[in-house]
Amino acid sequence: MKGIRLAKKIIKTLIKDCLHYPSRLIIDTFGVIARCGVLLILYWYIFKINNGVISGTTFVFAAWSIFFYFSFSVLRLRDISRLMMQDIQSGNVEVLFSKPISYLFYRIWWQIGSGLYSFVVITTLAVIALGFIIGFPETMTIGIFIPTLILTFVCASILSLLLYSVVGLLSFWIEDINPVFWIVDKAVMILGGSYLPVALFPAFMYKIALYSPFGAAQFVTHTVYESWQNNWYQLVGIQLFWIILFGLVVYFMFKKAKQKVSVNGG
Repeated sequence: MKGIRLAKKIIKTLIKDCLHYPSRLIIDTFGVIARCGVLLILYWYIFKINNGVISGTTFVFAAWSIFFYFSFSVLRLRDISRLMMQDIQSGNVEVLFSKPISYLFYRIWWQIGSGLYSFVVITTLAVIALGFIIGFPETMTIGIFIPTLILTFVCASILSLLLYSVVGLLSFWIEDINPVFWIVDKAVMILGGSYLPVALFPAFMYKIALYSPFGAAQFVTHTVYESWQNNWYQLVGIQLFWIILFGLVVYFMFKKAKQKVSVNGG
């Protein structure tokens, strides 16, 4: 109960901060428009000159898949890596370790809360706008879509936080984690379907995206396709496998990291 109250307080505080200082929302909004909007216009033209179909996929499916990637990215869960690095380099982590709360718990909920307001506002408005402009694919109107979308979204969020926490915890052993962060982040970007929809992946690349943690962290981009109705449980199962694995990795890394930190001379 104490942990739940703390999580609510962190999220509530950060949302209030966003309401009073909307600069984060403005920056995120322009970011989505600049990247996702321009990309959708380019794909619209590409599909148009190819008679509306590429590899058996129409523009509507590709557009929603790309949008879900950029919508999910507004949460900025990836930033947890660099925040951990800053805590460790500045020595702030020693102070946080001395508090009666888990450092990981605190940092994870802080990361969720810092991007939640922008995510909800931008996603809501963008879904309405995109639905009005290009419409919704039939796969998004069936009863199973919303429940499975929420399920895979939650799993993707947990997996992303764990994946980037592993990178962040490396700061206890590596002074600068930016090269590792760059490799992991680009792998997630490519295999997650950011600039190339997963439906257009070559067969070998699709398998890598399907079974790697980098692709699994962005399975929300798979939900719009017809195949999702038949294999959603398989993809969620893959996500759960990686969540358990990375959860164990984070646990043991954090346990070792605590041994390296001297709190109040102890």
